[in-house]
Amino acid sequence: MSFVGMAWRYLRFRWLVSLLTVVGIGLGVALVCAVLALRNESERALSRDAGLYDLVAGGKGSPLQLVLSSVYHLDSPTGNLPYSDFERLRRDSRVLWVAPVGLGDNFSGYRIVGTESQFFDLPDRNGEAFFTFAQGKVFEDRFDVVLGSQVAASTGLGLGDTFFGTHGLVEVPGAEVHRDFPYHVSGILAPTATAQDRAIFGTLESVWEIHETEDRLHSAIQGSALLEGHREREASAILIRLKTPGLRLWMADEIRKETDGIAAIPINEILRFQQGIIGPVQRALLFVAAAVVAVSCLTVLVTLYQAAERRRRDIAILRSLGALRREVASLVFAEGLLLTGGGILLGLLLGHGGLALSVGPFRDATGLILDPWRIPQAELVALGIMGLCGSLASFFPSLSCYRRTPIDDLHFTD
Repeated sequence: MSFVGMAWRYLRFRWLVSLLTVVGIGLGVALVCAVLALRNESERALSRDAGLYDLVAGGKGSPLQLVLSSVYHLDSPTGNLPYSDFERLRRDSRVLWVAPVGLGDNFSGYRIVGTESQFFDLPDRNGEAFFTFAQGKVFEDRFDVVLGSQVAASTGLGLGDTFFGTHGLVEVPGAEVHRDFPYHVSGILAPTATAQDRAIFGTLESVWEIHETEDRLHSAIQGSALLEGHREREASAILIRLKTPGLRLWMADEIRKETDGIAAIPINEILRFQQGIIGPVQRALLFVAAAVVAVSCLTVLVTLYQAAERRRRDIAILRSLGALRREVASLVFAEGLLLTGGGILLGLLLGHGGLALSVGPFRDATGLILDPWRIPQAELVALGIMGLCGSLASFFPSLSCYRRTPIDDLHFTD
């Protein structure tokens, strides 16, 4: 029988201790795998969305808030810019693509994003069309809308269906429903694996009409009157792609000087967000996970030492029957490797299995799609380090067995 077979039989004989040791290692490995995989996947997903646009212009406020509200549909807008700012940028020869964004309403918690038809002409970084239609077409009438793939799947809305928007960016019980302005579904987008899958895209004119009507109604109720004359229409944000991305800093500075708003570079803001907020939390979790793994490796060391001490008589008999020192040491070392390997495999399954279960809730909360079974390079390095630690924890008890003679073991049992 091989050393591995003998080691396996002995571990099965002490199944409870072996199981607890494997579970302890597995929990630590699972936490390490989950943190590293989640960090890698969230960075990929966030960067994928942020990389769609070179600049985002909006009202004065936090650049990160501006990016989160207009690119990821997660926060409130910082303010508005005059629609004339969008028209000026559309005429700028340095701009490859530009689209306005108007926010204010939602349906079932999904934001209704007012924009213009050229929004769907956005190219990816390879020059190919980013948006494709799974069904239908772009909006033509004022209250036509195009659904993101996740919105269609979650709400059950299909082509030709109608619905009413609700005031506010999030779903709140008792919020005002705009029943005088029914939306009509004209198209459904194919999945993009970005936050755009959880948005409803309509015309900017529909956003203006709904809220201007509200303003007039509230003014009439309050006994006041709107100012006579034309009130300039506005956009919550302006999304911009440049012909030359290297001009982002100059364009951002120019927008700040020539408008009453700000311009943010999405990828820069997301990197700061990851490093300043997400990074410290992930490092703390990794520290906890490393501590769990260290304790688990120490458990392997102690378990093997204790097992070797309890089996000194058995080891002495094996040696007397002709077993070599290296064979006895290899038997103990194989037990440690089985415990460590079993813990690492269990940890991989627990860590990535847990991520697989969280894909749906994470997508619903953020609109970002994770690949739970992707193993990043950092995780492979961590697994290698943990395997090395387990091997070292197995080596010292086996070395102790190697150094002892049969007489030492027999005297100990006496």
